Amino acid sequence: RQFYEHEVYRLIELAGAASAPCHRFVPAGEQITADILSSFPGDKVVLKLVSAEVVHKTEAGAVVFVAKEIDAVQRAVEQLLDRCRDKQVEGILIVEFVEQAGGGFGRELFVGIRATREFGPVIAAGLGGVNTEYFAQKMKPSVAVAKALALDTSAEEFLELFKGTAAYDVISGRVRGQSRIVTDAVLLRCFRAFIAIARRFGADRCGAGPELGELEVNPFTFVRKQLIPLDGRGQLTPAAKNPVPRPFAKVQNLLEPRSIAVMGVSAKRANFGRIILNNVCSCGFPREHLYVVKEGLDEVDGIRCVPTVDQLPEAIDLLVVATSAAQVPEAIDAVIDSQKVATVILIPGGVGETEGSEALKDQVCQRILASRAQKDGGPIFIGPNSMGIRSRPGNYDTFFIPASKLDPRRQIPPRRAAIVSQSGAFIITRLSNVASLDPALAVSLGNQLDVTVSDVVRNVGDRDDIDCIGVYVEGFNDLDGLAFARAVREITKKSKLVVFYKAGRTAPGRAATAGHTASVAGDYDVCEAAVTNAGGVVAGTFKEFEQLVELGTALHDKDIGGCRLGAISNAGFETVGMADNILGERYAVEMPKLSEATANKIANHLREFRIDTLVNARNPLDLTPMANEAAFAGCIRAMLDDPGIDALIVSAVPLTPQLLTTAKELEKPGSLAEILPELLSGSSKPLVAVIDSGDRYEPLVNALRTGGVPTFRSADQAVRALGRYLCHRVSQGGSKVLTSASRKKGEAPRQPKKTPA
Repeated sequence: RQFYEHEVYRLIELAGAASAPCHRFVPAGEQITADILSSFPGDKVVLKLVSAEVVHKTEAGAVVFVAKEIDAVQRAVEQLLDRCRDKQVEGILIVEFVEQAGGGFGRELFVGIRATREFGPVIAAGLGGVNTEYFAQKMKPSVAVAKALALDTSAEEFLELFKGTAAYDVISGRVRGQSRIVTDAVLLRCFRAFIAIARRFGADRCGAGPELGELEVNPFTFVRKQLIPLDGRGQLTPAAKNPVPRPFAKVQNLLEPRSIAVMGVSAKRANFGRIILNNVCSCGFPREHLYVVKEGLDEVDGIRCVPTVDQLPEAIDLLVVATSAAQVPEAIDAVIDSQKVATVILIPGGVGETEGSEALKDQVCQRILASRAQKDGGPIFIGPNSMGIRSRPGNYDTFFIPASKLDPRRQIPPRRAAIVSQSGAFIITRLSNVASLDPALAVSLGNQLDVTVSDVVRNVGDRDDIDCIGVYVEGFNDLDGLAFARAVREITKKSKLVVFYKAGRTAPGRAATAGHTASVAGDYDVCEAAVTNAGGVVAGTFKEFEQLVELGTALHDKDIGGCRLGAISNAGFETVGMADNILGERYAVEMPKLSEATANKIANHLREFRIDTLVNARNPLDLTPMANEAAFAGCIRAMLDDPGIDALIVSAVPLTPQLLTTAKELEKPGSLAEILPELLSGSSKPLVAVIDSGDRYEPLVNALRTGGVPTFRSADQAVRALGRYLCHRVSQGGSKVLTSASRKKGEAPRQPKKTPA
């Protein structure tokens, strides 16, 4: 059912958002009389056609301004009805004519709430009037409209978000030539009322009453620094239902199982099940707690076979199902009936994400849902259409990718990072691009028929061995976006970084995700706002995702005192390029002038190498191709010691004969591959490297990354990625960071320096 304008006025008045202008609804078939008009102030009124078929009254010609005279009003009503004779008309709304507080850009406000499937009710506010959509398209999302999750945001918090919009700049008098036309207290009262309505009527009410799908006032105008609504609409629609709770604690069994069984192993060929079995063995998982579910054989590759799930000799923490899609329902029935299995990874695709497989998906979902009635909540399921999990702490790997295609790097210690992704291909592509990411955990969720993104992220975020979590999502289950945002908020309170990439931002993108992993993608702007407001950092590209995860893992223990960059290169074009990129779409950093002491230190150091006449001691610093490793090292130390520098980018074009940069040269001592990791580990400040050259220098890049130095392949990318990372860390309010040493000693976290004004 649709809410009409006069009904919206009544609701917002009852909630205390604002006082509506004088108005009266006259149903179709009734006459407007002189007595009715006499109750309106002024000498003009506004007449509006009321119809469920008319959304934008101005474009439809369904609103007129007319003198408050009975003859003029009756003629105007006839014209309105004639103009919209093909519409189903409910009546005419008479509204007091309101003189607005001046005209021009930004003098009207839009405020609305909308129920979303993924995030529950959302509140939004921004520039109002007939150009609302135009402004939203042409401006940056956060500047045009403030958005937040109504269930997780207070009115005070939303007002702070709204202060970042163009609308607030105008109505608060921040813009030159403008004066304040509304107080913060009035805005706060309005936002508080809308949030209260959203919380009461915009979420699942469990049958207790109607649920509100949408409510908006567009526009509010301003009279004597008060908000006056001039139009509004709403809709009653069923809200997304609260999901049946899953036994969340069992995710721990999934990540670090004590026993594993594999179903779907071929004894004759290297199918996915056989590859997974051998992977688990190669990881060093105890063979005495590893089983193959297979009839007719005693063992496969030395691993004991058991005919059926219910004949397994012990409780199983993890069962990997690598059968065909058609066999999945039977496997799930066996698992649930046995009550021996805590968690299951469903490898097969073709269960919901492809046309014609919907019935199979429904069958699987209903069976899993029924298992929740078991005393322990039943088993939990990852997938289907999942590559499974690579768990270094759990000593197992279900990724069925040959080592010849992707080195599993099992001999390399894992880093304090995790990647959680709906797409397994996304994970392995990132690991191929940046092998040294070496995450302790990599989880491929697949279609999320049971275990969701928020379930896994919440559990991973609680772990003491994880500092940075990269998350790739194509679509959230009902209300799981809300649960995910809440998980991100809790994780970032612990000074951990969550890097988020959301696919399905456009209509074609949403169609592609639906075909790929059975996702239903939601409103991207809402999703971005929800994750950002919760403390996560949203990556705009796949490459930025990789870079931010690399930075967040390697630099987690570094002090972030601000956003002042130092930059060193041996090529002038790079120093110019780095300086050109200090301002970006989502970040702003400085390249400050060096202190006199630092400039003198650098000049004296370069004099030792007889290049002081070629180099100006300034930031960014162009050392020229004549500088060797020792010249670099001294300048790096000087900049890291400068209290006016918060982080340092060191770029070396490797083609100069002065540096050891080829694979053969790296066998000699004293290369940057040795020096930069030592300087990074010895400093409390972030340091990153740039090697902008071809494949010949890939060994140098790999050596730097293996040494823990985040390394980029172009200087401008380094500034953009490091700029985003620094600005995000600073925006978190100087969050406390535990160093590796203090973790071992059990010391309290140290507090980074405050961001400079």
